[in-house]
Amino acid sequence: MENEKEINLEVNPSSNTAITTLIMLANAGYGQASAILEKMGVEKEKVFHGIDRKDMINRPVDIARELRYVALNRTIEESGYQTLMDLPCGYTPKVFEFTEKGMHYIGCDLPAVIDDFAPIIDSMTDEEQKKKIDFAVVDVTNYESLKAAADKADGPVCIATEGLLAYLSSDEKQQLWRNIRRILSEKGGCWLNTDAETIRRYFAVFKAVAGDRAGDLMAGLIKGFSEQSDTDLRSNSSEVLSGQMKGTGESVRMDYEKLEAAYHAAGLLVEKVPYYRDDLELHLFNSMSPEEIEKVRESIKHVNIWKLTVDPAYQEKENADSSGAAAGPVDPGLPFQVKSELKDGVLSVSIQGRMDTITAPELLKQFQEAGEGIRSIHVDVSRMSYVSSAGLRVLLIMYKSLADKDKFEMAGVSKAVREILETTGFDQFLLKE
Repeated sequence: MENEKEINLEVNPSSNTAITTLIMLANAGYGQASAILEKMGVEKEKVFHGIDRKDMINRPVDIARELRYVALNRTIEESGYQTLMDLPCGYTPKVFEFTEKGMHYIGCDLPAVIDDFAPIIDSMTDEEQKKKIDFAVVDVTNYESLKAAADKADGPVCIATEGLLAYLSSDEKQQLWRNIRRILSEKGGCWLNTDAETIRRYFAVFKAVAGDRAGDLMAGLIKGFSEQSDTDLRSNSSEVLSGQMKGTGESVRMDYEKLEAAYHAAGLLVEKVPYYRDDLELHLFNSMSPEEIEKVRESIKHVNIWKLTVDPAYQEKENADSSGAAAGPVDPGLPFQVKSELKDGVLSVSIQGRMDTITAPELLKQFQEAGEGIRSIHVDVSRMSYVSSAGLRVLLIMYKSLADKDKFEMAGVSKAVREILETTGFDQFLLKE
C-alpha cells in the first residue's frame, strides 16, 4: 500500500501541493483544518522548517489563500445548488462546512489524495454526515471519470475549482472545459472557477501588503510551487499573460477578453462574481493592521470568481469524441492496458487506451518491477488513444533511466499523440526524427 502511494505521488507530484492550503488554513485558525492535519500526522511546525508561525500567518500568500477560500465558499452557497462537486478537493475542511448546511459533497481528486483523505473524513463524521459525502478518483481530462463523480448527484451540481488550471497543459485545459460543459449540459448547474484570475488575486494582495516587493513575491511564489508540483506554473498559467512578474515596478497584465473568448469557444458563458464585499472578513485580519486590511479590501475590488454556465447556442464540433481525447485513428473507447517484458536487457512495453493520472501509475509500477539491467526501452503506443502530462511524466522517467538515451524508442505514435508531445515539448526527448 505504501509503495502504491509513492508511485501515485511520483506520477502526480501536484498531489503534494494539496496539503499546503490545509496548513495555511490551520495556521489561520480554522479548527477543522488543524483536526485533519492531526489525523494525517502532520506537524505544522515541522512542515515550515522551524519558521515562526506568526511570520507565516502574515505572509501575503496566506491572505490570498484565505481570501479565495472564504469568497469561493460564499459563492458556492449563493449558487443555490444542493450538490458541491469539489474539483480538486485536496484535504479541504469545506466538506464539513457544506454538509452541515445540508448539501451533498462530492470530493474529486487524484488517487494519492483520495486514498488518504476519504478514510480521514470517514473517521471524523457521524452516520448522518456520511450520507451526504462521496469521494471520487478523477482525471479532469477523462470525461468518464468526471461523469461517474457527477452521477453521484441526484440533480444539478455546483462544480468548484481552486488551484487546478495552473497545473494543466493547454491541451488538458481545453479538455477540462469540454468535459465540464458536457457534465453541466447533462446535469445542470454551474462551474465556479477561482483560477481564471489567480495571478490578479495574488498580485492584488501582494501589492496591498508588500508594496514594491509584490513583483518579487509573485515570482517567488510561482517558482516555489512549480518546484513543489514539478510543473511550470508560469507557462501553464490559466491566464493569458504579458509583461514580467519579477522586479520592482514591473507589472502583470492579463488579456481577460481573450480568455473569456476561449471559454465561449468551448461552449461556456461567463459571469463574474466579485471577491469583494463590504462585510468581507478573514481570520487573518486579526493579525493585520487596520491600514493593511483597508488596502487589501481596496485592492481586490476588481478581482472576480468566474461563474460559468452552458451556452445553449453552442454546437459541439464533430471532431470531439466522447472520451474527451483529441480525435485520431486510435479507437478512444479502448480499455487501458499495459503489457511489458524484459528480455536480454530490452524492456518491451505496449500501451493501450488512455494514459492519464488514473492509469499511468500502472505503467510506472511495471517499469519499477522490471528491476535493473534495462539497457534499452521500446514502447509501442499504436493503440494508445491519449496521453496526459502524468503519462508523459512516466515516459520521461523511463527515458531518463537509460545511460544511452538513444536506446529509448516510441513506435506507432498517432497524429493526436504526436500533437500532444509537440505541444508540451516532450517530442524532443521521446521522439526520434
